[in-house]
Amino acid sequence: PPQAALLEPKRSLALGVFLKQVKRPVCQIVRDIQEGVGAPYGAEKLLELSRMLPSAAEVRAGVGGPPAAPP
Repeated sequence: PPQAALLEPKRSLALGVFLKQVKRPVCQIVRDIQEGVGAPYGAEKLLELSRMLPSAAEVRAGVGGPPAAPP
């Protein structure tokens, strides 16, 4: 099935770079954020991450573009 792109290509690339720098699985990052554990990342990294993620309005509007072709 086609997948919707939630991020613009530039933001997607920046997020990929961020995830490689953090060197933690995405599920662990999400769990840490949900539990309020920010110490492993630091305020600067968390602020950087928040700037890359789509806003609620962008998610509702489907700003990322057309659905991505399946691999």
